Amino acid sequence: MRIGIDARFVGPQGTGLGKYTEKLILNLTKIDSQNQYRIFLKKDNWDFLKLPKNFQKVQADIPWYSIAEQLKMPGIFRNENLDVLHVPHFNVPIFYRRKFIVTIHDLIHHDFKNDTATTHNPVMFKLKRLAYKKVIENAIYKSAKIITPSNFVKDEIAGKFSIDPTKIVVTYEAAEEEYFDKNSKFFFGTKTSQIQNSKLTEKNPFLLYVGNAYPHKNLEKLLEAFKILLSERNAEHTIYKIRDLNLVIVCSRDVFWQRLTEEIREKGLQNRVVTTGYLNSSDLRIIFKEADAYIFPSLAEGFGIPGLNAMASGLPVIASGIPTLKEIYGDAALYFDPQDAGDIAAKIVKLTGSPKLKADLVKKGKAQVKKYSWQKMASQTLKVYSSIV
Repeated sequence: MRIGIDARFVGPQGTGLGKYTEKLILNLTKIDSQNQYRIFLKKDNWDFLKLPKNFQKVQADIPWYSIAEQLKMPGIFRNENLDVLHVPHFNVPIFYRRKFIVTIHDLIHHDFKNDTATTHNPVMFKLKRLAYKKVIENAIYKSAKIITPSNFVKDEIAGKFSIDPTKIVVTYEAAEEEYFDKNSKFFFGTKTSQIQNSKLTEKNPFLLYVGNAYPHKNLEKLLEAFKILLSERNAEHTIYKIRDLNLVIVCSRDVFWQRLTEEIREKGLQNRVVTTGYLNSSDLRIIFKEADAYIFPSLAEGFGIPGLNAMASGLPVIASGIPTLKEIYGDAALYFDPQDAGDIAAKIVKLTGSPKLKADLVKKGKAQVKKYSWQKMASQTLKVYSSIV
């Protein structure tokens, strides 16, 4: 087979889409030396992947979600005479008519339709919505197979688009290998300047969140919960007399980060909430090792890699009780109602006040994270390629 994989999302900053594509390709190199691959890359990520001889790079320096993507990428794909193309996101060019499979990670764009989820003006936002609808419908209805990272997303796609569930294959993702490093020891003297300049230098206990600051990540509600904690901790109620807890948010410095920092200032949380901006994997490993717990308040997810990374690092996880996270984390997390700031605060108190609960979640987390494997995901994906050629 000659298999094409659109890898334009792959890169050093390791976004969710890029990380999935990177892990897929690297693990395919370990298990498949027979088939021929064409890996489509941009100029800025051309050297990111080191590949064997049966994996040939093809330059496709076309921006994502652009008109050029729709008009130029079909020709670039066709030139490689592929037996099957794998696009690891919904943005399959509508004019590509040959056989392809698509990975749909979630339907968050379907579920979050208001203009708070965009930086565009209302007219442009509506045009983008129309384009999104056309592109994702093409991807779902014209694809030979659909891959999803969870059964929840599979059921959601089958229901909302009225398609046969047998067309959809679930391939679970996994934690990133570097977080399993049990022998690494990290000390505050090794931190980068971003970490050194934060409240972490005071060695106060802290909760950790890693991800973007998009509206569906629900960080505003998390800040409300933290406001409740800080107001109640000085009250007479013993349950709220927790330690001097901080919150560390690791996210890219974009327009959504700017909105988040404004919200932090408005709530008067500047001295208790730290935003670090993007951190590389080495710095993330430091923070994961030093945090007291990982908190994941999201309203919608397709899988939930950050929580698994936390479990691999030996962190207890407090998570939103949405179906996807319950499917992936099982009984290895303490869940809260993501719409209820009071419940989020109460679960933080419950965890921080109980060493036994923390130890139990750490033990369960280490067992849960071993259920997932990138190599298994790649093997299942290879079977999908073979099944349609």
